[in-house]
Amino acid sequence: MTAFHRTLIAAALTSLVGSAFAGITCQPVAPGEIFISPTTNPGKISPTDGTCFVNGLKLSTHDGVKLTANVFLPKITSSGQTFPTIIMVNSWVMPDWEYIGQAQRLAKDGYIVYEYASRGWWQAEGVTQVASPDDVKDVSDAMDWLIANTPAKSDAVAVSGISYGSGIALLALAREPRLKTAVALSTWANLEDEFYGAETANKSNMNLLVDVAPVAGNLDPAVPKLRDDLLNPDTPQSRIDEIRAWSKVRSPLQELAALNTRKAPVFIGKNYSDEMFNPNNIIKFFAQLQGPKKLLLNNGWHAVPELPGALLGSDNYIYDQAHRWFDYWLKGSANGIVSEPQVDMEVQNSSGREKLATWPDATVKSFTYNIAPRGDLRFDVSCWCAKGAAGNLQSASSSVTATDSVSSLFDTVASTGIPVASELLTGFGLSTTASMPLVLRDNGVVYNGPTLGSALKIRGMAQLQLNVRPTKSQGQVLAYLYDVDDLGIGTLISHGARSVHTATAGQTISYPIDMHMAAYTVPAGHHLSLVLDTQDAHYAPASNSTFGMDVMFSSSLLSSLTIPYIN
Repeated sequence: MTAFHRTLIAAALTSLVGSAFAGITCQPVAPGEIFISPTTNPGKISPTDGTCFVNGLKLSTHDGVKLTANVFLPKITSSGQTFPTIIMVNSWVMPDWEYIGQAQRLAKDGYIVYEYASRGWWQAEGVTQVASPDDVKDVSDAMDWLIANTPAKSDAVAVSGISYGSGIALLALAREPRLKTAVALSTWANLEDEFYGAETANKSNMNLLVDVAPVAGNLDPAVPKLRDDLLNPDTPQSRIDEIRAWSKVRSPLQELAALNTRKAPVFIGKNYSDEMFNPNNIIKFFAQLQGPKKLLLNNGWHAVPELPGALLGSDNYIYDQAHRWFDYWLKGSANGIVSEPQVDMEVQNSSGREKLATWPDATVKSFTYNIAPRGDLRFDVSCWCAKGAAGNLQSASSSVTATDSVSSLFDTVASTGIPVASELLTGFGLSTTASMPLVLRDNGVVYNGPTLGSALKIRGMAQLQLNVRPTKSQGQVLAYLYDVDDLGIGTLISHGARSVHTATAGQTISYPIDMHMAAYTVPAGHHLSLVLDTQDAHYAPASNSTFGMDVMFSSSLLSSLTIPYIN
């Protein structure tokens, strides 16, 4: 077929589309016109694959706010033809063309893909209120527009997004029954846990989100005030409760019943080093979903592993699997994805991926180290050696009565690293490390496990149970789990944090700490070390003054570390 004949066919198809769908205008490439690609030639039908990209669109929402949008149309071969459709919602500070590379790939495969910038971003009108009910209703408005203005198949529409857009996607799936499925990447389940989990403010990422917003958005002034109040350790409990209520309506976890009632299919992608929205609460959310579901766990920081696939259309494992999910639920393709194991995880410190039937999975077992105290820091003349340098992680329980005290006067070398930078580097295999001998013993405490005779495959969320006596009403404990070699150099596997703001000084309290999800293999010959201290650059301090945290031990006050693993 000659280029002239292709142009004639394209012109005929354009006439069909133009007469039926007045909101979209696609024209054939004129004789002699240079065509590079649909995105460089918007409104033109590609002579190679028949796709057409139309930008500069406006979505009028239910309350009159106008949002910017674009659409990728697939090749149309007959009148009355309809296509599966995907609505993609932008990430925080990102424009409406964030997913342009992936949209083009999907259009080539027969999908209509509609991208839009949510309220307050770039040239979209309105105010950014963080996945508000109006933001969620806008997805329904986008669906109405697509059905009225494109050859969208009304019973085969999905919603998808990364980060900010992913949270809106999950909320929309719960509240808009016409949506078939959602693909949510780098998403969240419980917004309170992300920003104030275990009463510990996520300082570095809240600051990042709020401080970059004015570059590209019209942020609701209530959001910086919310951030400031969470970072202030003296904020009254009544205000914290207000923020919890604000977070609740923006949390997909609150829509769990609605999702389960309709058995809505959900695809989730999550990254281990995502401290913006840490993996724990979305994994717990995934475990409670009763419909068809898929969970991908990947190396790297928030949104980074999937972004090249979204923006550039590069080959990308995460989007390849999402594409299969779309094909099954929107096209009915018998590609086997729903019969495969539900959990697909990358291992953090080795190549390759592992699969589990679901989460929690019966193959993930656990063992518990009992924590034996280090005792007082002292020099023992009987052995001419230091005592109290480190405690132990051991199989036998300890009935020793002791107090391991740490002070917040100084930080220790134990750390999550440089906020954002260290998290980014993990995606390139550069883990955060620390020397165990250099941990300041007045400000931190180290507990060493036995040398491992074989590799230990940690898979899951380690759990720490302490008994702590705060010296003041406010206090904080940071816990770090390290893989330690013969030289005492520890590679950070996971960490967790917990703060108190209204404790009774001098009163011992139960102090559980959930550590972040990990899929890490500790080599034989290494050992685990647990480090406790009171500060980390990633988190806001729990007090504006120096405090102490005493870890208490006795026959009735037992502390332990539970490690999930697979054989």
